[in-house]
Amino acid sequence: MSVPAYERTVSSVEFLKTARDIEVNLVKMIVEKPKRYRFFYQRLIDISIEILNNVKKGNSIYVETKAEAELRMRYFKIAIANLQALVSQIEILYHIFKDDGIKIEAVKLLSNDISREIALLQGALKNCRLKYKNLLQSK
Repeated sequence: MSVPAYERTVSSVEFLKTARDIEVNLVKMIVEKPKRYRFFYQRLIDISIEILNNVKKGNSIYVETKAEAELRMRYFKIAIANLQALVSQIEILYHIFKDDGIKIEAVKLLSNDISREIALLQGALKNCRLKYKNLLQSK
């Protein structure tokens, strides 16, 4: 039985799908671009891979101790920092390579995904703080 669109909510692990989408869309955007710029493109792909890996690592930790709660949150924070860095690099990518076929629509779509992912991860961090409040306050 399906749920009507107006009753749907964001999944608690939507950030996993969004991180994957960012990587896939970034690769699609630059995969067929001139190879002479690969040094720049490859760094963007590496950042997107790192984001997805950190999100998956953080999500894979089943918290039982304070250290595990802190580690889970640290992975999410690193992913957020990488997303912020990626935004800057994508702006540079567009301004330098727009004449080589990087379209503003693709950049806007990617930027929207990044903004959404940051918001989702901040929500996940907030949930961690609430859920593991007792662990985090212990010595």
